[in-house]
Amino acid sequence: MSKQGSRHRGSGRWWVISLVVVIILPLLARVCNAAPSTCSTGDSEALLIFKAGFNDPGNILATWVNDTNCCSWTGVVCDSSGRVIKLSVLSPPPQRGQPLVRNPSFSGVVGASLGSLTALQSLDLANVNFSGSPMPNEWGELVNLNSLQLIATRLGGRLPRAIGKLVLLKSLNIAGNFRPHPLPAEICQLTQLQTVDVEGNLFTGSLPACITAWKNVSTIRFSVNDLSGPIPPFLGDLATLTLLDLSNNHFSGEIPSALAKLPNLQFLLLSENRLTGQIPPALGMIAPLFSLSLSQNLLSGSIPPSLGNLQNLFGLDLSANHLSGTIPAELGNLKALKSLTLYSNRLTGSIPPELGNLSQQGVDIDLSNNFLSGSIPPSLGNLVQSSLTASNNRLTGEFPVGLLKLSSVVLSHNLLSSLTPTVPLPNSNQTYVFLLHLDYNHFTGPFPNWLSNLSQANEILLNNNFLTGSIPVSLLILPQLNFLNLSSNPLATKLPTATFTSNVGSLDVHSSGLYGPITSKFLSSFPNLFQLFLQHNHLSGPLPADIGSALKHMTSTLDLSYNDLTGSVPSSISNLTFSTSLDLSHNHFIGPVPHIP
Repeated sequence: MSKQGSRHRGSGRWWVISLVVVIILPLLARVCNAAPSTCSTGDSEALLIFKAGFNDPGNILATWVNDTNCCSWTGVVCDSSGRVIKLSVLSPPPQRGQPLVRNPSFSGVVGASLGSLTALQSLDLANVNFSGSPMPNEWGELVNLNSLQLIATRLGGRLPRAIGKLVLLKSLNIAGNFRPHPLPAEICQLTQLQTVDVEGNLFTGSLPACITAWKNVSTIRFSVNDLSGPIPPFLGDLATLTLLDLSNNHFSGEIPSALAKLPNLQFLLLSENRLTGQIPPALGMIAPLFSLSLSQNLLSGSIPPSLGNLQNLFGLDLSANHLSGTIPAELGNLKALKSLTLYSNRLTGSIPPELGNLSQQGVDIDLSNNFLSGSIPPSLGNLVQSSLTASNNRLTGEFPVGLLKLSSVVLSHNLLSSLTPTVPLPNSNQTYVFLLHLDYNHFTGPFPNWLSNLSQANEILLNNNFLTGSIPVSLLILPQLNFLNLSSNPLATKLPTATFTSNVGSLDVHSSGLYGPITSKFLSSFPNLFQLFLQHNHLSGPLPADIGSALKHMTSTLDLSYNDLTGSVPSSISNLTFSTSLDLSHNHFIGPVPHIP
């Protein structure tokens, strides 16, 4: 073999080795860089002092051990120099585990040592129980902090003025802490804030005008406090705001129209206050608005038709106010709407047919507890698999069978009078109703045949009407039916005698003019029955001897009081165990009642 050929083969080997080195060295460098830095001694000591301030029955800080590298401890992140830049102690809520709880024997201010972590950029403590200890002033030395999350830590005292030193802070979440006191003015010095969440702190007083210094803020959540006074118009100057939550406070006065100047606002949540006056029509100009909640205030006047311009609106809640007038037809333009809540107002007039133009599926509409009148528009049947609640109104006319395409229909306490359809019934594969409440109306005549088509129905309430005639077995054997209430109707009929098996668990036919016997065959037709109400009828004859086995799953209530039942109470009834009650009173039984465990 020539030396020249050998040299060529040798140069080839060196080329392969060089290639391996080029590939391997960067990988080794990455591995080396991935190894944790050596923790600063001062930072390690500060963390161990913090740990000593708490009892840790759940071993959340088990890795925090002296003479070990704190950069490898749970929840600790260091930079390349070994300084702690992120601390996250996420203790489980008490109902899910054993959280950190302040050590009563610890001397000094619990948590104060964290003020020595001067390189810290993010501090996140959740469900760490400080047991009312104040937020340490030393935390004001964390001048590099850009995120402070103190969620449900049960800090006491006041939010310290030292908070104003954290000028780089972009995210502040101190929900569920502190005792009642005004917001310190120093909070306005945090001009870099983008997210502010002080929910559930019982802060008092009014909103300080200086928060207009938060030029970059996108989220303000001040809910569940004791803030009062008017909602200041200067909030309309926070042009970057996307969420404003002032709910569950004591704000009063009118809603400022200046809020309509917020070009990026998506969530406006002002519920559970003491706001008065009318809803500003200008709110209909906030094009990005996704959720508008003004419920549980003292608002009056009519609903502005301009709200129908909010094409991105997903939820509109104006419930529990003093609103009057009619429901604007323009609300039917809200194609993105999934929740329309107008209950407990003073609205009058009819339900606008245009509401049937809302999103074609999965809309929740609640119009209950108003003074709405007229007939129910059949167009609401377009809202397939949606929910309609319009109880406690003055609605009249027929029940539109197109509503059977919805998943939930609650029309209790109205003046509806007819269950006879005047239009074709929906196809059986389009009947989705799960919950049907038609109780306390003026329905008359026999049970309509279409009830037997409700294959998805779980709960049907037809009580307190004027229905007559026999109880259809086809209704009792609906496959998903669990709750059926036919009580307080002048049925004047016997219990069904046909052979059937029903999945009904709760059956109420009290005060319905029932007569004749209670048979073993009837009781055995309900293998899942746990509640049976037959009181205040004219049922007669003896109880079936095997009542104990026929009602073997009865666990709650059997009420046969105020009938004309005779004979002795069968001994088999002692096989039943009732967690609530058995009532056989006001009948004509003789002899003792067997003991029921």
